[in-house]
Amino acid sequence: MNSNANACSSDVCDIENAITQKPAAERWFRRASHSSPKVRLFCFPYAGGNARIFREWHDWCGPEVEVVAIELPGRGFNSRSPLIKDMSTMIERLLPVLDPLLDKPFALFGHSMGALISFELSRALRASGRKAPLRLFASGMRAPHLWGGYHIHSLPDKEFVEALRTLNGTPSEVLGDSSLLEMFIPLLRADLRLSETYQFTPGTPLQHPITVFGGIGDVTTPSERLHEWQRHTRSSCTVRLLEGDHFFIQQSAHLVVASILKSLGRVSMPVAFEPIFTPATTETRTREAEPVYSSGD
Repeated sequence: MNSNANACSSDVCDIENAITQKPAAERWFRRASHSSPKVRLFCFPYAGGNARIFREWHDWCGPEVEVVAIELPGRGFNSRSPLIKDMSTMIERLLPVLDPLLDKPFALFGHSMGALISFELSRALRASGRKAPLRLFASGMRAPHLWGGYHIHSLPDKEFVEALRTLNGTPSEVLGDSSLLEMFIPLLRADLRLSETYQFTPGTPLQHPITVFGGIGDVTTPSERLHEWQRHTRSSCTVRLLEGDHFFIQQSAHLVVASILKSLGRVSMPVAFEPIFTPATTETRTREAEPVYSSGD
């Protein structure tokens, strides 16, 4: 009998050891080791995504901007934590985890589901008297007060997968691999439940600027619904459209990062990222839109 039959592979063991040894709070994020960053950028993934989608951002942004890629429960180093299926619980869990990292100026970035989480986190930071972000970067998501309309998280597996294909809101590499898809279905259901059951509550607009990214070919998020983000800030709102569908963030990640660095203003931009925009990129700036809010938070 092979003495190694019951032993895990070295890669699996390394991952298991890393998860076991990492303090619980630190399993929520992946960071690059920058000694004195000027700004921290907290990055939230789309439904079914994890911190690895931002793996190149660490090098692109450092050392002046420290990327803190959020590892939501149920995946990666945070895989042993139970999945979170509603927004209020997500924000409640995030606040104490991020507290130690709010000692420097920071910004929030989120794509799709991550944009909703980032928005609600911005509101919760203000409501709890914590520091506010320098800017909110919302990507691939219509304005929060316009969210709704899709309810696929409770469909049977076959119909659920077909709906994912139709909506083009899930990476093709996941949908094209049956074994991978089977493993990811519980995670995708939980994330989509969080997104689909989200209900916007009117409140005071944010005080900090918002930059919105969208894909020119993203049928789930028409450009006019991106411009509605202007109603959620008393500061400026900039909408930037790039080539691609809902996952333009993959093919145009370098443009998104370059735009973030430029918007933060206080950091230098890598030479490779200039000029920031291609001819296919369009930009609109808006200010002082009439709020959709009727009461304070």
